[in-house]
Order: sequence, then structure tokens, then C-alpha cells
Amino acid sequence: MKKINLLLITALFIQSIYAQDILTARSQGVGANVTVTGVVTNGDELGPIRYIEDGTAGLALYDLTTNLLLSGCVRGDSVTVSGTLVDYNGLLELNPTSAAFIHSNNNPLPQPQNVTPNQIGEATESELVEIDNVIFNSGGSLFTVGTHDFTSNTQSGKIYIRNGHPLENSLIPSGPVTLIGISSQYTFLIPANDGYQILPRDSADIIQSGNIILTSAVTQSNISTTGFDLSWSTSDSATTEANYGTTQALSSNLNNSGNVVTHTLSLSGLQPATFYYVQCYSVSGTDTAFSSTGIYSTASNSSGIIRPYFNHSVETSVSTGVDAQNITTYFNDTIKAYMDLAQNTLDICVYNASDALIATAINDAHNRGVAVRYIADDDVVNSMLNSLDPNIPIVYRTPTPAAGIMHNKFLVIDANSVNNSWIMTGSTNWTNPSNLFNDYNNLIFVQDQALAKAYTMEFEEMWAGSFGSNKIDNTPHDFNVNGVHMELYFSPTDQTTSKILEVINSVDYTFEFALLEFTRDDLGDAIIDVHNSFGTNVRGIMESTNSQYAEFDKMDDAGVNVKSHSGIPNTIHHKYAIADADIIASDPILLTGSHNWSNNAENNSDENTLIIHDHTTANIYLQEFTKRFDELSSTSVLNNLIDVEINVFPNPSLGEININTDLEIYKINIYLQDGKLYKTLSSKKFELDRNSVYYLKIFTTSGVTLKTVIVQ
Repeated sequence: MKKINLLLITALFIQSIYAQDILTARSQGVGANVTVTGVVTNGDELGPIRYIEDGTAGLALYDLTTNLLLSGCVRGDSVTVSGTLVDYNGLLELNPTSAAFIHSNNNPLPQPQNVTPNQIGEATESELVEIDNVIFNSGGSLFTVGTHDFTSNTQSGKIYIRNGHPLENSLIPSGPVTLIGISSQYTFLIPANDGYQILPRDSADIIQSGNIILTSAVTQSNISTTGFDLSWSTSDSATTEANYGTTQALSSNLNNSGNVVTHTLSLSGLQPATFYYVQCYSVSGTDTAFSSTGIYSTASNSSGIIRPYFNHSVETSVSTGVDAQNITTYFNDTIKAYMDLAQNTLDICVYNASDALIATAINDAHNRGVAVRYIADDDVVNSMLNSLDPNIPIVYRTPTPAAGIMHNKFLVIDANSVNNSWIMTGSTNWTNPSNLFNDYNNLIFVQDQALAKAYTMEFEEMWAGSFGSNKIDNTPHDFNVNGVHMELYFSPTDQTTSKILEVINSVDYTFEFALLEFTRDDLGDAIIDVHNSFGTNVRGIMESTNSQYAEFDKMDDAGVNVKSHSGIPNTIHHKYAIADADIIASDPILLTGSHNWSNNAENNSDENTLIIHDHTTANIYLQEFTKRFDELSSTSVLNNLIDVEINVFPNPSLGEININTDLEIYKINIYLQDGKLYKTLSSKKFELDRNSVYYLKIFTTSGVTLKTVIVQ
């Protein structure tokens, strides 16, 4: 054994002698077998990947053998590694073919190169870099999983936060910081000439300047037609000031006397339905803490009418006064009726369309002199567009960036009109008959000029050719729509998932959701936490439950009353959630739009999410949810199980249940007839109450099976 160990050490020593410098190794390109030596610059905070650097360049190491070959490599280790160079979505990686040889620990890390955002690219890939005067676009919100945009001296860049990162759910700095991280790349383009991003490792990589900092987000409140309040807090007592204007030139200044740590500034004398750029700041001695420049809206003088519609049956027995509207096969006619209202402008942004009646409405608008514009995605048929007047301009999202799609379903009517400005959003594509008539979908129309202007602002960005991760967070998010607080977020720039999390975490009593796709772990965990809270009732419907990434099984196992719609005719295409629908003393909320609860929607695709804090609207959607939930058989919550050899007897039973199987049972979930989890146990013999029907989900080492038990 000693001889074997000696030979291994000798081989590793020889390997390190023949190591190339990293720059030379990188120059050999994909497919080359190389040996390199460098200092490790990150640990588990970036997952299994390790980056190393020497005096010439940096290189990413990714072990395909579940990290066995890089086991024990931490920051500051000097290592020698042999392997094959590969391309992973634009990033040059070395896949080790043998275990890394660790020469020593706690070595000084390479000094980060001071660069600008535009210098992040192939020349800096996998190296530690430092960027000064970084201002995050979403300063004051929370770091969530995904990309976050920033600027530095007019140049723009991105950072990426992975699941479980030390910065996840921490406050994004509002003022200028020095950013340190590893220069990396993730793209689907060929050639790979975009997708460059910085990977900070922990909070030490974000260095705030000065002795005073903002310790909270800047929040907007008391929105009226002539003004609004902005509030924030600082680490020390300081002044309360802001520069603002209708452009980013910020031509006006406002300040309050006194020194406080909790700040509120009232902007007044403003114009209705107008957007204002504001940078808040606080001065303490010679130090100043700045927020990022935000954009905020005043209220409009519009009616604020809110009109939801559904294309399938609803349950009005749970109505609290305003019945939900089931318009069945009139979805296309309803969309046409609103289009017929357009007098000046009609902006349409829809993923896929094939309906002739809607095409007629668009052509009619064009023929009567309305300026019509259309944005679509090029990955789908969009056969309706062939029927449009050739003079109607159409912009397609092409596969750049390729990871996402233009998945919106919204339109904007007469955005500059006080009384005729309408927006439409919801889950419905305009495909006939599938999405418009057969699949379960919702439409919602709102008459509000400020909201219409915000949708138009997003439309203009895509109209100019910026889609997906090439967009920026540049629209207002809070609106007073005739006394109703609404929030509006566009993906993938606005950290929409963090706003969905806020809705879930706000629940006091009830929460319902109906979703086509649900694969986000953080949202699934939050729902389980709400379910486990005392006095809360959570119910859900999911269409796509078979994906390995779906949250269905995890929530089902945790006892969440979630039902599967998989395999049932017509698709649950909704993307809505309802919080505390009938608890007026709480904060009844309806969340809807095009955003599936997935990583692709959060990070890549063009989506919109509208959050309405209104009891009536929440109850209207509750009527639709109740009908969908009640018409699902309770056994549908336990779909897609594996047949295994298990005998449950006697059945019917007088209350004593016996399970006979040679398989090892490690858990039994017992569900009531309505699909609610009753109890969890592991015994093969137990008692149940009489005069009931139960469903047993039996987990064994060979699979899972479902048994129905009748107790007389």
C-alpha cells in the first residue's frame, strides 16, 4: 500500500511539473487535453463549479463525476488539474479526468482586475474582476435567483445569483458600490458573443462606499393625481432629499430639514398619469447615501373599471356580490369589442394567434385610421398574422437571446386618453379553438391611463428590438387605479418571482393558485410554509405535474391540498393566485398575467404580471377557482402513481385496516375524500373512522401506489 501511495504522489508531482499556464491551455481550444495549475477563487457558494486563476488567465473547472475529482477544493487552494476543455453555453470549462492535486491551502487570492462592464468578455473570462461605481437597477429590492442588472458610468452589466447563494434574499444596495466577482458567461447563441455576467461570491464582494448607507428600499405610498410619498431608511441620522423630473435629467430638487434615520418625502404639484424619475439621497456630514434612480407614477383621472372574464363555468355560490363572468365561446368576440373602442392607438403583444374574428377587428381598426402595432414570437405558427393588412407593422422576437420566448398576452388601447385607455392581460393566447375556447383561461381589462402608459413603455422597449435579458427594469411598478392599489412587473428584468413571494408571504388565512407550470423551488417552499402556518388554508391546481422539476409531489407530500389536472381534457392554462380573497380586514390580492412560475419565465422570457389588491377582483377569481377545484375528483391529487404488489384488507372495513406486502413501506399518506391530507404513518395496521372513504398513498422502496378504502 505504501508503494502505491508513493507512486500516486510521484505521478501527481510529475503532473504538476508539466502543467501549462492557463492562458496557453485556453488557447488550445475545445477538445484539448491539458494540465493546469492555479489558485481556487471560489467555494460551494457558486455550486459544484470551481474557478482557478494564475498570473496569465482564469479557467472554470466542472467535474462531471458529481464533484468527486474536485472534492475538498476551497478558496485559496493551489491545485493542479488535468482534463479536457469543453464549451458549456459559451463558458470554456475543464472537465477533470483525475482528482485535483492540492499543493497548499490559504494562498493569497489573485488581485481582482479593475475593469468596466464593457470589458467583461473573453479576455476576462473566469478571472476575478472589480467594477467601481456600480448601481443596481433594482436597488432596494431583494437579490433573488437569476440575473440582476446594474450600470457603471453609463455602461451596463449583469450579475447572477444561484439558488442557495449567500446573497439570496438579501437587500440589493440602493447606492453606488464596488462590485467584485468572477467574470463568467452563459448563452445559447452560436457564436457565443453575449451572456457575460459577474458572479459575486458573498456579501464581501459588494463594498458600499461611505459611512452612511440606505438600509431599506425606497417605497412609494399615498399616490394621488398630483403627487406621492417616497420613504426609506438610513444607517445614521441624515437629511431627507431627492432630485426628480420627468426625464432622467432630474431637474428639480426637494429636501426636508432635520436629521433622521427614517425618511419620508412628499412630492406634490405633479401632473396626473405622469411618470417621474426620482433619486432619493441622505446627507450626513461629508457622506451621502444615494438610492438608484427610480421611476414612479401619479394616479390618473380614469374610471379604474376592472373587468375579468373566464371561458368556462364559475361557481357564483361563493360570490360576495359581484358574480364572475363566464363568457364561454365569446372570448374572441369580447377582445374584438374592446379593440373596436380604439380611436387612436392599438398596441398588441401576443405570443400566438390564429383567430379570424380578432384579425378582422385589427384590420377594422387600421382601416379607420388607428395606429396599430403588433409584437409576436417567431417560434410558433401565428397563422392569424397572415390575415392582417400588410401595412400593419409586426415585430417578432427572434431566437436572440434564444433561451426565452415573447410569451406576453396583452394589448393597450389609446394609452394617452384619460377615458378611453384600456389594457388587457391574462393567460389567453389567441388560438382558436384551443386557448380561446377549450383550455381554461382568464382575461382581465382595466381602464386606466397610467397603467396603459406603463404597458406602452414596455411595448416600446420590445418594439425597438430589446427582448428578454436585453431589456432593463424601466417602468413604474405601483399604481393607484381609482383607489385600488395595483402592481405591475415585466419579466425577466423586474424580479417578478420576488414579488410573487411577497404575495405568498402576505397570506394570513387563505391562498389559492391555478397554474400551468410550477417549477420554482422557492415558491413551492413558501407555499408549504404558508400551509404549515396556524389557521391558513392552501389549495392549488396544477396542470404540468409530471416534470422532474414540478413542485406538485413536494407540496403533495407536505400535505398541501393541491390537485393535478394532468391527463384531463383541456388544459389549465391559468397563471393566477389569490390571497385572502374574502378577508377584507387582511389584504385580498389577485395575481394574474402570462408569467408561469418557472425559471425560464423569471430569467429569459418576456412576461407581464399584474397584482391587484382588491377584494372584489380576488373574489371573482375565487369563483372560477372554486369551480375548477370542486370538479376535479379528489383522487386526481394522487395521480401518476406506480402499481406495486400491495393488498389492503378488509375493504370495505369496519375501521381496522391491514396492509399485506413483502415490500418495505416507509410512509403512508392518508387523504380524506376531499383530497386533504388526514395523517401520515408507517404502520401496516391502523384504525380509521367509520362511515368514510379514504385514499391511501403508500410509499415503498419499489415505488408508490394508491388504494381506496371504504370504512363502514
